[in-house]
Parts: sequence; structure tokens; C-alpha cells
Amino acid sequence: MTYIRNSSEAFAAGRLDAEFFTPRVRDMLARLDHDGVTIRDVAPVRKERFTPAASGEFQYIEIGGIGNDGAAQAESVPQREAPSRATQIVRAGDVITSTVRPIRRLSAVIAPVQDGYVCSSGFVVLQPRAIKPDVLLTYLRLPPVCALMDLHTSASLYPAISETDLLALPIPKISAATQQAIEKSALAARQARQRATQLLDAAKRAVEIAIENSEAAALAHLKTRT
Repeated sequence: MTYIRNSSEAFAAGRLDAEFFTPRVRDMLARLDHDGVTIRDVAPVRKERFTPAASGEFQYIEIGGIGNDGAAQAESVPQREAPSRATQIVRAGDVITSTVRPIRRLSAVIAPVQDGYVCSSGFVVLQPRAIKPDVLLTYLRLPPVCALMDLHTSASLYPAISETDLLALPIPKISAATQQAIEKSALAARQARQRATQLLDAAKRAVEIAIENSEAAALAHLKTRT
């Protein structure tokens, strides 16, 4: 029910909040920091600045565009109407993670077709070097890791973790075999979601055909789509 920490530990951590020094957090940090590796070591930050042009449009990824499946949805925005937070260019294979309210698990992998898109300054853009993108994404979306990130947030109305604290988070070394297995599972999950979306769209269209034409025509439509 109680726990005690030395004042030297509090001064070393630079904080006095009791929650950070709970046995649960201490044990988790000890496990994650076993190999002495941080996020910065496996995925440095990308700093590619976006400057709006006088004409045309660009594809913009906002925090609200991150789905529960770890995918990022973009919207087309006129260059002249670029939000002030549209500041960062992302590349295929990058992993973006929201610094605002990290407990919401808002991270995503940039798809090949999204190379050159622009994202909000509310994200940290990571370039996976010593880790597979899907593995880093999975790690950043783990509830215990998100809870740890949340402990580093400041402010109450707009809690956010700093880029420095994010990059300093520990991450264990993950074997090549385990990374390959995680990547394979992530790919299978994406394919399953895509297939589910296709089937749902086909079912919706079949209902429309049944109303407009006949049930026979609707069933024929479904057979061509499944």
C-alpha cells in the first residue's frame, strides 16, 4: 500500500510526482531499459520542413486522421490554406506518433503511396533504422508504453510529451526472428482489414441493387465481388 524512494532518485528524475515512482513503473522501466537502448537509437527523428506553395494542393495528415488500426488518413488541402501546424514532410516507412495525449495510442506507419505527404507538428516523425516500422509501431501502441509516455506529459488541458522525452524512452532489443513474426502478423492484419472493407462495400452495394433492381441481381453482384 505504500512505497518509499530516496530524494536522490527524485532529483535524478527531475520530478516529484508519486505516480512516477510507483513499483509498477519502476519494474516496467527496469524491464524496458535492460539493454540500454532508447527510441532515438533505433529510430532517429526526421526533420524535413514543409513550406506551402502559392498554388496547388497537398495531402495533409492531422492527428484526427490516425485510425485504431495504425493507419494514417490524409485529406487534400489547398496550399494557400495550409494550417500553421502543417510543417513536416513524411516518407514511406516513417512512423509518426502524436505527442499530444499519448495515452490515446495515436501512432501510424506511412504507406508507400503517402511518400511526400505532410503531417501536423503535433507528431514526432521517426525513421526506423535498427527496427522494422511495424515493430516500432506495435511497441509505441502498447498500452503500458503509452501509459509510460503519458507520465512524461506536461500541462493539464493539452497534455503532451516532449520530443526529447519521447526519444529517451527505453526499448528492448528485439531479435530478427521476432521482428519478422511481428511484421508478418501486421501485414496479415492489414490485408484482413482491406478484405473486410471490400466485403462491406460489396454488401452495401448489393442492398442498393436489391432495392433498385432485384434480389437476383444483388446476389449476382455479390458473387462477382466475393
